[in-house]
Amino acid sequence: MNKTLKVGLIGTGGIVRGAHLKPGWLAVPDVEIVAACDVNEKAARALATDFNIPHVFTDFRDLLKLDEIDAVDICTPNKVHTPSVIAALDAGKHVLCEKPLAVSTEEILAMRDALRRTDRILMTAQHQRFTDISVAIKAWADTGALGEVYHSRVNATRRNWLPTSPGFIDPKLSGGGPCMDIGVHALDTALWFMNFPRPVRVSGRAHTNFAKGFDIPGGWGEWDRTLFGVEDFASGYIHFANGSTMALEASWLQHQEKEDFSATLLGKKSSIQWPSGHFHSVSNRTLIDGKVLPHAMRQPGHTEEIIAFADAIRNNKPSPVPIEQTIYVIAILEAIMQSSLLNQEVLIPDFT
Repeated sequence: MNKTLKVGLIGTGGIVRGAHLKPGWLAVPDVEIVAACDVNEKAARALATDFNIPHVFTDFRDLLKLDEIDAVDICTPNKVHTPSVIAALDAGKHVLCEKPLAVSTEEILAMRDALRRTDRILMTAQHQRFTDISVAIKAWADTGALGEVYHSRVNATRRNWLPTSPGFIDPKLSGGGPCMDIGVHALDTALWFMNFPRPVRVSGRAHTNFAKGFDIPGGWGEWDRTLFGVEDFASGYIHFANGSTMALEASWLQHQEKEDFSATLLGKKSSIQWPSGHFHSVSNRTLIDGKVLPHAMRQPGHTEEIIAFADAIRNNKPSPVPIEQTIYVIAILEAIMQSSLLNQEVLIPDFT
């Protein structure tokens, strides 16, 4: 594809203004943003005015009727992802969609069916894969330096950073709390480093410990306690088909020194910590400590993911974040919540 890539935006909230549009799409050559859509018409028109976007809609179905649009970028509340993704694919558009791609494996499988019948590109916006340190750690791990990973510890926890908008805290819009919101990023990145071993069973717990009260002040301000209907903490223990295990924690509010957004992978040759890049190993009975460093200057993760998405469209490449991987990310997160509800371990089927 040599012509200008024409893009429509579905959802015009903060993630679009602060990451997907600028610097995101505006950093990609030969791209034109031709339409913006939001149920909040005022927000959509404000974005269109600020960035000279010619068409404004309040229904994504109307945006998808524009034949000139090659691709859409979906940044709506989680529960709206599935209908808009499937409609966009069926309309012949390539799709970039914010995480989590969906909040259930049933919805992901419906997207996969749409993808197979339309032969378009669908990419989950897992921007943590595209940061400079993540790319460097992945390249290091792919040399075999880790060896067989037998266990990993994955954290996406905060002291007092709870998102306040209904799109995050109302289950009718979000479909989940920090497990789906930030746990998805840390989990996806860790699994990517490990080349996505197949999960087979999960046990988990989810709690609302602090979000209904007023003891912990919100770093982003106050939220509606009566509307809050998701967990503020979740933990899971995952078993993989290759014998590896993983412990995952996700929280918006809890007593800790600072945010912990990290993963530690324990391999039989060495271990690696993300995002610090510190690794630990041994050679000839000598303990070795080192650090993986980014080998190239890269743009912010959101920008790099959009560059990769545009490149895949133009050069007929596979999705940079294939749905076959995203299925298992969502299956694990869904299983954590189901396990907590049922108070028992949950099995994950083989989705191949």
